[in-house]
Amino acid sequence: MAREVSDNITRNKLSRLVRLLVHKDGPLRNWRFFPTRLLLRKLQSDSAEIRAYAAEGLGNVGDVFAVTPLIAALSDDNTAVRRFAISSLGHLRDARAIDSLITFLHDEEPDMRCAAVVALGELGLTEERVENPPEQVIEALIGSVNDLDRSVCSAAVVALGRIGNPQAVSALNTLAEKTESEWVRRYISEAIHQIDEQNP
Repeated sequence: MAREVSDNITRNKLSRLVRLLVHKDGPLRNWRFFPTRLLLRKLQSDSAEIRAYAAEGLGNVGDVFAVTPLIAALSDDNTAVRRFAISSLGHLRDARAIDSLITFLHDEEPDMRCAAVVALGELGLTEERVENPPEQVIEALIGSVNDLDRSVCSAAVVALGRIGNPQAVSALNTLAEKTESEWVRRYISEAIHQIDEQNP
């Protein structure tokens, strides 16, 4: 009887292992499996430097399995960890991160706002954006063109140009009229040109 129970346990473990290996997100079909798991362990390190490297690495590996842990890392008490988590979420382009990233558009640090703008710009570049515009992202970026920090404002203008949604043109024209920065006006001109090209 004990032998039979032991055999059943062994069979169940083997069955689970096989299912894991052949699953579409498992190690045989997804090369990102092992580096993602390794970096997720490092994301729990006591060292802020290691957590920051892990957060950055997860964006480079590109496994969407990391989205939820990276969203959690946005609450890290270390600025570098939060900033790398923001950037990595942009690289992963997963809509689950949108609400969390928009929160950072109101951060007191311009660097954090700028990182959030760039990440949201990446999230707005999904392939289905023409048929299904990411309204929440576009509205958030349009709001950021009025940021008092020039780097945040410029990043928002560039992002809107890359996304190419005509909804942004009015806000860009308004900014062009009131900005005193020649560089910002150049960014606006290029952004509007990109939008026009994408909407013939």
